[in-house]
Amino acid sequence: MYTVIDFETTGLSPYDSEIIEFAAVRVVPDASGLLALDESFTSLCAPRMTEITPTITRITGITAEMTAGFPAFEERLFDLCRFIGNDTIVAHNIPFDMGFLRRYCRGAGIAPPEKTLCTLVLSRRLCRSLFNHKLETVAAHLGVSGEGYHRALADAVTTAKVLVKLLETQRSPSPTMSG
Repeated sequence: MYTVIDFETTGLSPYDSEIIEFAAVRVVPDASGLLALDESFTSLCAPRMTEITPTITRITGITAEMTAGFPAFEERLFDLCRFIGNDTIVAHNIPFDMGFLRRYCRGAGIAPPEKTLCTLVLSRRLCRSLFNHKLETVAAHLGVSGEGYHRALADAVTTAKVLVKLLETQRSPSPTMSG
């Protein structure tokens, strides 16, 4: 149904930066019809052309030593696309993650997945009173526990939990949220 993705990268541009960690978390309806987190797929990735700067290490905690011995993202791309399948891809600030995914897909000659949903856009629509819509802020507002921000799996799991809460909110808005 939904696959939440998150990438940690060596920089902000998909044209001169590389993915150094990725995570994908599947969200499916449970027996009662509510959305629940299912399986996940995650890995560190060794950059080929760019280095992991001290700034990136400070933000993510990921060092070059940690990624040594892992395959480059290009080598994991097909596995990630297979994991996503026909699901709708979800991310907090989807243009960032999809920019990287599209670049890698183009390089591999495969069509990138196109069905997307952005929890950042959804939170701006449903949680208008927030002073910002960073993942940490939205998660706290919705009562979602999150830890280890700026690591792919932690962010993907938090985003998946935020997605579930936002979709529940969209179905039955509470007085603190406008829609």
